[in-house]
Amino acid sequence: MFIYHFLRLSAFALSKLFFHLDIKDRKLIPRQGGFVLVSNHTSFLDPIILGAACPRVLNFAARDTLFRNRLFAALLRKVCAFPIKRWSADLSAVRESVRRLKAGAGLVVFPEGTRSLESEMQDITYGFVLLSYRAGAPIVPAWISGSKKAWGKGDKMIKLAKIKVIFGQPVYVHSSRSYSEIAQDVYKQMQQLKLKICI
Repeated sequence: MFIYHFLRLSAFALSKLFFHLDIKDRKLIPRQGGFVLVSNHTSFLDPIILGAACPRVLNFAARDTLFRNRLFAALLRKVCAFPIKRWSADLSAVRESVRRLKAGAGLVVFPEGTRSLESEMQDITYGFVLLSYRAGAPIVPAWISGSKKAWGKGDKMIKLAKIKVIFGQPVYVHSSRSYSEIAQDVYKQMQQLKLKICI
């Protein structure tokens, strides 16, 4: 965990210096136990920004192609990332996600599945609700603003930009409601976070 905490502190310091990182409502992150952190995703910087903003260790599912290089794969594992096959039902990644959540870890999920070219969220899936239900872990919505301006999809260089992160109230999954209903509630709260952070 030394490497994770060292890189997190480095990312926090650099984000403050170059992006004037502003973090709101960090106190809403559960102090213990697993949780699913659900956020919008418009930049390569988003996982780094979330890791810097969150007071707890975060786990990430990263596309399996990133693990082809042994050295980079080793680094990814040091920062609590694990491989997932994109555009397919990767059951092993689902099991690993649930295992980590049950072990008390925080898990980042980008429900759009990939970086978006738009500031508005695209169609979201509700797989994160399934993970929450199976692991008995709450869902914490979040919104990142400004990361697209700093390093958006297709950009070749990182630019200076103000980046903000805001966290929302945890959502607890109950079997009496459908996954799609819960996903829509989380989506609505994320839209409210977006409006709040832009004020």
